[in-house]
Amino acid sequence: MRKRNFAITLDSLVPISSLNQGKAAKIISDLDNDEVKIVIKNNEPIAAILSVERLNELLNAENKLNSMTKG
Repeated sequence: MRKRNFAITLDSLVPISSLNQGKAAKIISDLDNDEVKIVIKNNEPIAAILSVERLNELLNAENKLNSMTKG
């Protein structure tokens, strides 16, 4: 697994109103495998949009960490 840096930038923030205005398909189709979008509602982060590949990598890393801490 390659090492990745994650930083929240202005480009990664998506107002929920954009999703409500029918822009969800474009936001998702433009998503890179490494990218994470943070959905904002009332200036608060409420959700994240990420690729299935990235989600699987995160879940695998979590499982490895859990198995290491269990013994």
